[in-house]
Amino acid sequence: MFRLLILILFIAILVALFSSLWSLLRHPSGDGTTANRLLWRVILSALLILALVYGFNTGHLQPHAPW
Repeated sequence: MFRLLILILFIAILVALFSSLWSLLRHPSGDGTTANRLLWRVILSALLILALVYGFNTGHLQPHAPW
C-alpha cells in the first residue's frame, strides 16, 4: 500500500512536469500557468521525499543496496 502511494506521487510528478512543458510550448509569453504547474511539481516532489523518509524510518521500505 505504501509503495503504491510512492508510485502515484512519482507519476503525478511526471504528469506535472510534462504538463508544464506543454504549457511552456503553447504559451511562451509567460501567462503564469507554467510557473503554477512547476510549483505543483515542487510540492509533489517534497511530498515524495517526505514519504520516502517516513517509509525508511518506520520500516515500510527497506534498502536493497549492496553496500
